[in-house]
Amino acid sequence: MSKFPSGCSDDSSQILAAYLTDNGFSGATLIRGEYGGKNEELHSHVWLDLDGFKIDVTADQFNKRGYDNPSVIIAQENEFLETFETTNDGIADFRIHLKDYSDPGLESDFESCYKVVLSHLSAQA
Repeated sequence: MSKFPSGCSDDSSQILAAYLTDNGFSGATLIRGEYGGKNEELHSHVWLDLDGFKIDVTADQFNKRGYDNPSVIIAQENEFLETFETTNDGIADFRIHLKDYSDPGLESDFESCYKVVLSHLSAQA
């Protein structure tokens, strides 16, 4: 994630979903968007849906392509996100979502990233 937020929407959303779950907000689902943007030029993007709210912590990665997205979107409706064709990919928390993958190291990698995020959050508290 060294170029955050560029190219990090999927991983970031799954890690955020784990954090939300651990803090009493379970059930976030992973929304995969394709062919979004003004001219369908944005091939893919991922964000969360939690109880009808869209939660996106990487939408500002598209600002260098002419968009004006905030660094965090939490909204029931969002004009930018609504340009994408979407599919709901199920529970977003990586500890659940990654169970279907055959790579045993993948969940470990996510767990390591999650611990780094938690350490940064506790250092700021």
